Amino acid sequence: MLRGSSSEEDSSSDEDQNEALLVEDPEFDLLIFTQRWPITACYEWREKSADHICGLPSAQNIWTIHGIWPTKLNTIGPSFCNKTAVFNVTELDPIEKQLEQFWINVEKNKPYDSLWRHEWLKHGTCAAAVMVQLNTEDKYFGQGLTWLQQHSMADVLGEGGIKPGQNYTVLEIRQVLIDRLQKNMAIECYHDKETKQQFLNEIRVCFNKNLELENCDGILFEDVFIDQPQGKIITNCNVNKPVFYPATVPLSRYEKTHMSPFDLHTKFLEEYKRQKAKENKNMKILVNIYKLIQLLKWSTM
Repeated sequence: MLRGSSSEEDSSSDEDQNEALLVEDPEFDLLIFTQRWPITACYEWREKSADHICGLPSAQNIWTIHGIWPTKLNTIGPSFCNKTAVFNVTELDPIEKQLEQFWINVEKNKPYDSLWRHEWLKHGTCAAAVMVQLNTEDKYFGQGLTWLQQHSMADVLGEGGIKPGQNYTVLEIRQVLIDRLQKNMAIECYHDKETKQQFLNEIRVCFNKNLELENCDGILFEDVFIDQPQGKIITNCNVNKPVFYPATVPLSRYEKTHMSPFDLHTKFLEEYKRQKAKENKNMKILVNIYKLIQLLKWSTM
């Protein structure tokens, strides 16, 4: 099973209470800073039940924080390192507005602070036991906000030409990450069992205990080995299939079942118009480039 995959990272209080009985040695090697694409996270959540609704950030095209996970190489954990710990949301008052935007719980059916509570009790307590820099709720969550500002995947991917609404290969995504951060990171996909499509879901960036960027080699994940200069790819994505980076939340299977033919037609037209607008924009750019080339040719005659 994937380290920290969405199925493992359920933020229910029942799971917290059960797992908290198993206190572990807090020592670890790396901190995995996990950013998620909320569009995919929302789609995954809505696919699980017709009753599920999403909470998405108000700003568009931003990646949000899933968590900071202390991790031993080649194993899972540690987790729940302090069974007497309690989560006090009031300690986050100074940064709560930022967390509401950038560390948002996409699973809106759950309690308001359930994701923060889960992340602190399961992972934050282990970081706090070892590192003074992360030994309070304010420090732990504040560090996540700092790292997001420094290494936002919206900026990293966007600057490398990886934009929402398109398909990319795992190799293309990974190359952009390496070019910009000079480290090997983990790429996580959500696999739609019905459509067999895979969606870009999370990027996991690793840091050492000095809070410096580090290669993620050795974290427990599905490694794909490809003979190339940069070494192995850390991913659960199928490298032989395209990875879709959605710009909008796709219809869930429940929505498809209950939509009227008129609604389905309207949805199709909206998507068609969006794609045509993008094609027209690209065509205008090509035409302008062609005109510029012709002008340069004429001026040198």
